[in-house]
Amino acid sequence: MILSIDESIQRLKAEILVQDWRVSPRRLEYLEAAFVCLKNRFKSRKGMLAILAMAEGVVDYLKKRPEEDVAPEVIDFLKETIAHVVSLYEDRDYDPEHEGELYKRVYLRFTTLKQRLQGGREGQPAAMSGGAPAAVKAIPAADDATVNQLLDRLRMLLGRRDGSVVLLHRFLEQVAVAAMSGGALTEANLRSLLDRVAGETDAVPAAGGAAGQPAVAGADKRLVRHEVRDCPPTSVRSLVVGDVRVVIPEGAVALARPLKPGKRASYLQGGRLPLADLAGFLQGLAGQFHGPLAEMKDRQLKKLALPVMTPHGVGLPEMPDEAAEWLVVVSHGNRHGALFCRDFGTEAVVMSRFQKGKNGDISGSAYWESGGQAPFLDVEELLRREGFLSMT
Repeated sequence: MILSIDESIQRLKAEILVQDWRVSPRRLEYLEAAFVCLKNRFKSRKGMLAILAMAEGVVDYLKKRPEEDVAPEVIDFLKETIAHVVSLYEDRDYDPEHEGELYKRVYLRFTTLKQRLQGGREGQPAAMSGGAPAAVKAIPAADDATVNQLLDRLRMLLGRRDGSVVLLHRFLEQVAVAAMSGGALTEANLRSLLDRVAGETDAVPAAGGAAGQPAVAGADKRLVRHEVRDCPPTSVRSLVVGDVRVVIPEGAVALARPLKPGKRASYLQGGRLPLADLAGFLQGLAGQFHGPLAEMKDRQLKKLALPVMTPHGVGLPEMPDEAAEWLVVVSHGNRHGALFCRDFGTEAVVMSRFQKGKNGDISGSAYWESGGQAPFLDVEELLRREGFLSMT
């Protein structure tokens, strides 16, 4: 089973909030497929990979045990871990320090859980071994009515379209942190956290408008059209992603070359492009690139494998294109990644006007003097989410 990145995240979100979490083989298969997709996309983020590895370990454990023998805290830990993964994915500003601290907290929970399971229930063998014990205070149970009220409010927040999903996962993370620190999750504490999240979502600007601007009465805010404005002249190159022709800044293109059909399948399956494959007989690597990669040594470049990235947006394919004929390596600062496309423009044009219009990784429409126009792909945002971070 192969899932796209969007399908994987939606699957994880569904598992976080579902009440009747039965450990069925089909459900575990979907989770495994989601984890595989996410690991391929975040090969350069050690914290994310480590958290995913712990979640995979729990799934492996669940596959080996009868459903009636699974302790509730195992399911709780898996849901908390999944919530952290979704939160890290949706946080547009990658913060290695925050991710590292989050990993430490999750690992503490993981080792504590292993310690509990190591003793096992009476008459049952130990399930896991290793891990340092940690003191955890008992969490008082809430009555069914209280739980149902909280879940109703969570569903209300999740159904809103103003950024509440991200904030909801922040709430879940705060709950997990409180549990890991040994604090008592009383009804009052949970209501306080939930009220804070509800207040934050009220302050999120509606889609299509900036904070402080009045809403457009009787209109779908997503349909508000921005004016076409002059912009600094910018050289752009066109490429075809799926069936959509987009443009990217020429300065972001580190390398573009036809994609060898014999290699394409392996790149798509692994989700990455080993730069060593680009080296030819008596042909160095650094000299083939433009920008930051050109400043690295060949021996460093040969060790790198860049992620095959998938731009998000309505109309764009959800998976890398299996009919791609070109590979385009893009860079912004110390972040790098590969795009697979069906065509690549050999000549640049100069964008002189721009019209804002957010659609995933598409930030708007680019216009040039000859009358041409195409969606503008925000390479910086795409690389921030999926790119490889090099340290030179």
